[in-house]
Amino acid sequence: MRKSVMTLIGVAVSVATLPAKAEYLFGFGNMYLDYQAWNHGFGNDNDNFGNDIEDRNQAVLGIEGGAVFDWGQVYGFYDYEGVDRAGDDRGASLKGTIHYNLAESGASLYAQVYNTDADKNGFHEQNRVLGLGYTALKGDNWAFTPFLGFHQINQSSNGSSNSGNNGGMFGYSGFYNTTIANQNITFSTWNELEFARNDKYSDAQSKTFGSTDSSESWGLNGSLNAMWHVTEDWSTGVLYRYTVNKLARKDYQDLIIYRVQYSF
Repeated sequence: MRKSVMTLIGVAVSVATLPAKAEYLFGFGNMYLDYQAWNHGFGNDNDNFGNDIEDRNQAVLGIEGGAVFDWGQVYGFYDYEGVDRAGDDRGASLKGTIHYNLAESGASLYAQVYNTDADKNGFHEQNRVLGLGYTALKGDNWAFTPFLGFHQINQSSNGSSNSGNNGGMFGYSGFYNTTIANQNITFSTWNELEFARNDKYSDAQSKTFGSTDSSESWGLNGSLNAMWHVTEDWSTGVLYRYTVNKLARKDYQDLIIYRVQYSF
């Protein structure tokens, strides 16, 4: 977990070194309590190593925030995972992204870091993406922001490791704010398509351990979210998470996250 904290500090320092005279346009910040139900949804298979998928069910305490400036935009979150489990059986995940605008073309330089650690089995994985994005697809109540970049990985678990190039990643994030029956609702989504992954990573993500079947060099990871803003500060909603050949689960799998959120 120390690696996660140090990475978060690194992201904060990097953002702090951006132009001091940058104009802040708008932003948001949330704290939330999630319950990740890995055995809810349509794909409830055990993982590729034969572990019962229900064992992944957990409560998560998290914080996220984003901001848009005249030079670009940033987003990040930190999840403290397994808060309903014993203190030596928890984990942490964090993500930081940045789009740095290239003049006024709508194109941007894009960078992403995602890091996850687990206490019990010593699992660690960090994904790094560097490429190009596009930030001009937006309106008063919506935005859609794609990116494409080179993907690197640093992974270790139970004495094995996998580091270096891991192909490429195409992804996007988006949101739409609307009103239904006089209630404020936000629909949002994100998606990451990995392609040309290295053989070791592909094997772990897309086939049963010990199988002689060929693995898939691509994987998909994303979410479809609906949040009801009960008051100005409090919201609740459901996040439908889906994967294909990702999170050590071959083929199409999913989970459902139930969230209560406080905005500040």
